[in-house]
Parts: sequence; structure tokens; C-alpha cells
Amino acid sequence: MRNRTIIETAEKLIKQKGYHHFKMSDISDELEIAKGTIYNHYPSKEDLLFALIYPKFQKLRDSLRGIAKEDTSFDEKFRKVIQEALESDYHQFLLLSFSDMAVLFQEKNQKDMELIQNEVIQEFNNVLILGINEGIIKQNFSADFLSHQILSALNPLLHSLLVNDSAKMTHKEFVKQTTELLLYGIKKG
Repeated sequence: MRNRTIIETAEKLIKQKGYHHFKMSDISDELEIAKGTIYNHYPSKEDLLFALIYPKFQKLRDSLRGIAKEDTSFDEKFRKVIQEALESDYHQFLLLSFSDMAVLFQEKNQKDMELIQNEVIQEFNNVLILGINEGIIKQNFSADFLSHQILSALNPLLHSLLVNDSAKMTHKEFVKQTTELLLYGIKKG
């Protein structure tokens, strides 16, 4: 119970202040508990951020796995994969703090973050292999290359520029155009 309360409070504060301006003492102040209590659960700010973001990444991976197993067309699976990736809790958190996420790919949590990222890429790969096997995707692309390109489409900077900051398009339109662009680029014909 206390871990979840700490994580939820940390997420709220990180969204408000940004990771670099957020301090562990902000949580203790908000929850009116001793700062040492926070450090008993999370020895560092990076550990806390990892505990916050890693389950979101796992949930995205699990959702993508389910989509790959659905009995639908490749196009429908692909659309669902892109939509799920862009609407996931992981991506929504990245939209607010993407410049701070690099810290998770350093030192202590690097292996775990790389592992879960590779698992997400593998789930993209699984859907793409279906399209390759069905003869829908151009043969001159490797599934691995395309999977990494899909991951790069999750970069929240473009979303922030077009949807959040300037309101040039809605989130729904952003998802639609991203999906269509990727599908148009990889499909035969």
C-alpha cells in the first residue's frame, strides 16, 4: 500500500515539476511522512523512476502480445499495435517527461530497461512477421529494422510538437496519420 502511494504521488509530482526539478523530499512533504521512509522504499530518485515506468513498459509489452495473437487481418493488428503504443500509459508518461528518461538507460537499471525495450520491439516484430508471411510487407525490409522504426515513431517529441504544444492536430489524428504513414511505407503495391 505504501509503495503504491509513493509511486502515485511521485508520478503526479514528476508530471507537475518534471523529473529534474522533482525531489524525493517533495513526496515526503506531500504525504506528510519522513523523508527516510521514502528512501527505505526507493534508495534513489532513479530507483523510484524505474519503479514507476517499468510496469508501464511491461503493460505495453503485454498488450502488444495480445494484439499479435488476435484473429484479425494484418492491417487491423498493425493499426492496433500503433494505437496501443501511442496511447499506452508508458507513452503518455513519456510525453510529459521524455527528456528525463535517458537516466533509466544508464547504470543500475540499464539492463532491465534494455530487456523490456527489446521485448516490446519483439512484439512489434511478431506482428510484422505475420505481414511478411502473408506477403503484405515489402521483402526489402527486415522485420527487425521495421520494429525499431516503429519504436522510433513512439518518440514523444513529434507528438508534443503537433498535438500538445501547438494543437495542430488531435491525438486521434496523430495516431491515424502515424499508422497510415508506416503502413504505406511497408506494404507492397
